[in-house]
Amino acid sequence: MTIERLTTNPGAGFADAVTTAGAGRTIYVSGNVGFGPEGKVVDGGMGAEAAATFDNIERVLEQAGADFSHIVKINAFITDLDEYPAYAAVREQRFGERLPASATVQVAGLLVGAHIEIDAIAWVPDS
Repeated sequence: MTIERLTTNPGAGFADAVTTAGAGRTIYVSGNVGFGPEGKVVDGGMGAEAAATFDNIERVLEQAGADFSHIVKINAFITDLDEYPAYAAVREQRFGERLPASATVQVAGLLVGAHIEIDAIAWVPDS
């Protein structure tokens, strides 16, 4: 009942692979954007949107009985790779040393005018 994060370059901000072992369940979190409490994408640029997106993912995980330590994989879709450092800084704040496997892809556009969308996979061991 473990999550093992395999990283060849911890400074990169993501794990090269994540393995899970033992009895548990997988949670697939749909793509989320940086909606604030009023149901609109937050102002403030990529950093603010990334933070709000991770807040939304965190709320979903809590409903499923999980937290960020259970995330094993994320995919981020951003509209401008020049904004990647702002996203990466927020990702580092949220995950610390519990790095997920990760991919980031530039896309032409996202729904509701968002600049970032993130989905996640989490694994929760049976207790």
